[in-house]
Amino acid sequence: MKPINRTQSIVKKAFFLTIILFSILNLKAQTQNYVGTSDEDNIKASISWGSNQSVSGSYFFTANPSRVYKLSGTNYVDGEIEITESFKGKRTGNGTLTKSMSKGRITWSGYITNVDGSKSYISLTRPR
Repeated sequence: MKPINRTQSIVKKAFFLTIILFSILNLKAQTQNYVGTSDEDNIKASISWGSNQSVSGSYFFTANPSRVYKLSGTNYVDGEIEITESFKGKRTGNGTLTKSMSKGRITWSGYITNVDGSKSYISLTRPR
C-alpha cells in the first residue's frame, strides 16, 4: 500500500467536509407558519418542508391550543401534499391538500378523511 502524501490527505479531508456540509444543508427543513380553518374552526399550523420531499408539522385549534395534531406526508407532486394527521400517536385521518395562490397568498386546502369515515375540510394560508 502506497503512503498518502500531505496534499492528497488535505484534498480528501476537504472533499469529505464538502460532502458533509452539503448533506447538512440539504437535510435542513424549511418551516413555514400558516393560519386557516378546519371545518370553519380557526387553526394555526406550522409545516416543515424537507429537501427529500417530506412534509411534517402540526396544527391546533385556536380555541383549544393544548390539543395539537401532528402532520406528516409527502410533496412528490408539485402543488399537492399527501398528508396523514395524528393525535397522541394515533392516526386520525389522511388526505390530499392542493396548493393555490391568490393576491400574494399561498393556500393549501382539501379534505382529510377521518378514521370514522367522516371528512373535514382544511384550509391553510400564508403570505407568499
